[in-house]
Order: sequence, then structure tokens, then C-alpha cells
Amino acid sequence: MPSNNVESTPKTGFRHRHPVLFVFGVLFLAMALTTGAMAFFSAPSPSAFDYDESAFHWPTADKIGIVTIEGTIETSDRVVAFLRKLRRDSEVKGVLIRVNSGGGGFGPSQEIYRAVATLAEKKPVVASFGSVAASGGYYSACPAKVIFALPGTVTGSIGVRSQYTTVLGLTDKIGITFHTFATGRLKDAGSPYKPMSAEDKAYIEDLLSELHGIFLNDVATARKLTFDKLDALQGRAVTGASAVALGLVDKIGSQEDAMEELKKLAHVSKPAYLRGPKRDERRWEEFFGMLGASFVNGLRTSQSQGVPRAE
Repeated sequence: MPSNNVESTPKTGFRHRHPVLFVFGVLFLAMALTTGAMAFFSAPSPSAFDYDESAFHWPTADKIGIVTIEGTIETSDRVVAFLRKLRRDSEVKGVLIRVNSGGGGFGPSQEIYRAVATLAEKKPVVASFGSVAASGGYYSACPAKVIFALPGTVTGSIGVRSQYTTVLGLTDKIGITFHTFATGRLKDAGSPYKPMSAEDKAYIEDLLSELHGIFLNDVATARKLTFDKLDALQGRAVTGASAVALGLVDKIGSQEDAMEELKKLAHVSKPAYLRGPKRDERRWEEFFGMLGASFVNGLRTSQSQGVPRAE
């Protein structure tokens, strides 16, 4: 009589052999798809006044530049290049900086700050803050001659942070061992594959403290405020209404109000508008570009983690 016991086929797929890696892979793919979809659906439609080379040869002599700083600040190249174009064009009478950003990389934010400060030495610059202009977003635009914000704008947050991930428990569980060869005790400080020592922590804290001091000094110089007054905020985010009282913002108003102020400062009435920096990618290209960037950034986590950020 045949037996009813049927021997089941062993489950040897990747999902069953490496359940932890499988779960992390699914979560990573979901995050990448979400990031790409957000970039695709939020990409603005091209404007008739988006920047291109031909725009700088229009017949009118009265032009106003509109520079958009939005989203996470990961690079400064296009914004700085556009600011330079506006600075060098004698027909551009003034520039509006429109900010909707919660910050980003410290270096890119500082580069934009310097480009705005250089521009403001030659031409009127007015900043308009949207829903958020915090940390690196505030840093970038604070050299403007006049800053407008809405009462509910989230701004301020003048500080630097750095995050470090430790994966020792996970790597031990799945049987992976990493060996790092470095030329100095602090070269791999903050590595996710080793415990952080007291020396590592002190070193990283000193580095962040120095960057924080640079941030505070730059804002103090641009806004004519004291270092101690800014330091007393302890990185706190504030509303636009509170920012006026603190001296971080000059006036409460919309983007339209900011533009009217800029026209007065620039002595123009009916200017042509030059918007930038222009997006180079089409929407589908940007979608897959962001998707690829998410994947690459995920692979580079161990190398890039801990990079100081003004956000």
C-alpha cells in the first residue's frame, strides 16, 4: 500500500535562504520607486521664460532673474552657473531667489550662499520663502538684500547634523565580515562595520562644531546679527512670523510681494523674466535618473554616511 507521506521539495530560493536580505531588498526597491515617482510627478512644466542661452539676447533692456532653489540641495552646479550668468549680464537689473527647501549638503549650500552674496554686491537680490526655507535652504538665500516669508513658512534651523548607521548586528546574523585597512586611527571613524569609540565620537563632534561655527558666522555676516544671538537658537526651526522678530527675515509677504519689492529696488516696471536653472532631463529621463541615483546611493551608504548636512 503506497504511503501518504509525500516528501516536500526543499525551498532553496533566495527568499528562503536569505530572508533578511530579501526583506531589505523589497524595502529598498519600494523606496526607490517612491522617490522616482515623486520626481516624475513633481517635475514642473517648462516655462516660456526658462533659462537658455538665447534668453540673454532678447531686445528688451529690462530683465529680472528668478532663481529657484527647491527640494534637497545635493548639488550646486546648475544654480551657481545660473547665478553667474545673471550676475554677468548687464541687462539683468535684479534677481529674485525663490526657496522651497529644507536644506541638504553643507558644501553645496555654502557654494550657493557665496554665489548669492557675490551677486548681491552687484545687483538687488530679494528672497521669497515658500512653505519651507530651513537650514541649507535658508543658508543659500540669506545674503539677499530683503527676505520675504509667509507667516507659516518654516525657516531657521541653523545647524549641522551627521548620521551614522551601525550594521554590526545584521552582518553578524547573516555571516558577513568586513575588514578595513586605514592609514590612521580616525580615517574610518563612523564606519558602520565597527563600534564607534569615544575618540571617534569626539573627533566627529569637533568637526560638526567647526562647520556649525562657519554656518553661524556666514549667517551673522549676511544678516548683520551677532553670533551669540544665532547660537542661542540651538538649531531651532521657527515660523516666518517669528523669524521677522529674530531678524532672520525682513518682511511678511508672498512671492508677488517680493517681486514688487525687487522691481522697486531695480527701478524696472515691465521686465522680461528669466527663470532657472533649467532642468536638463525630460520627465521620464528624470524618473529613471532618480531611480538609478537611489540605487547607487544605497550601494554607497558605507562610504558617504556621516557627510555633514545643513538640513
